[in-house]
Amino acid sequence: MNGKISERLCQSLLWVTILLTGVAAGCAPQAPRLCAPLQADGWSAQPIGIVSRFAPDADLDPAVKTPVGDEGYSLYILTAAANWDYSDTAAFLSSFTQRPWGHSWLVLESPQNRLEYSLTGNFGRMKPRYHEGMLQRLRDGDPNPISYLWETMPDGKREVGKTHYTPSFVWRMPITRRRHELIYEFLMQRRYDQFGIRSDNCTDVVAEAGALAGINLIHRIRLTSPPEIKYRGRMLRVWTDPKYRVLEFSTPDVLEVDLRQLAQFGIGSDATESYLAVKR
Repeated sequence: MNGKISERLCQSLLWVTILLTGVAAGCAPQAPRLCAPLQADGWSAQPIGIVSRFAPDADLDPAVKTPVGDEGYSLYILTAAANWDYSDTAAFLSSFTQRPWGHSWLVLESPQNRLEYSLTGNFGRMKPRYHEGMLQRLRDGDPNPISYLWETMPDGKREVGKTHYTPSFVWRMPITRRRHELIYEFLMQRRYDQFGIRSDNCTDVVAEAGALAGINLIHRIRLTSPPEIKYRGRMLRVWTDPKYRVLEFSTPDVLEVDLRQLAQFGIGSDATESYLAVKR
């Protein structure tokens, strides 16, 4: 998926517990723009939690349970958040229409080299881009216009080297040489010709790389949409078939909130300034 995002840092002891255990507990720790309880029209938004923060074999400091690695080896995860407003139906549709982009990518670093890597797609060459296709189906009176977000684009491709995006946040995690090799092999062998909203998007790739580094990241959101919405003064049908009522997908918005929280509590670090200094 393709901006500064405001920091969404909860100060409660409850969030500290959730962060360290990796267990979600409703909407309490999330900012209102990212999480909305079920509303009268049927809209709701809920980031999807994780069972545990670290893999059983994660490389952790035994004293403080934070990631450690070998000298010179690091995984960087970068986000350019779309900063969509998930608070209600109208706010989400408006922000999605104005900023139908966002991106997540990674840098894999070793003493010998530094690889910047991402999955891109949704170029609109073979099929209309997601926001264009959905809005066109709305205008055409399709009974399930949101179904366009279930389409898979055949124009995915990998991008190696610096992107044209400027990250709103960069998170660095030390990794071992073994983890570096696992992530590198994954990046080289993965297919990139498919691109989708629900899977196979840029945020999915970096979350998979994070899992290979031994850490599970919160990066997906569950949206429940009403069957009809008001758009530009008109009531428009969003879905008729209830299988399109719930949409789950990975997004830089959710991922960035999680990465900022991790850095705040000493799990990895904020490397935004150093990355931007090198980019400039």
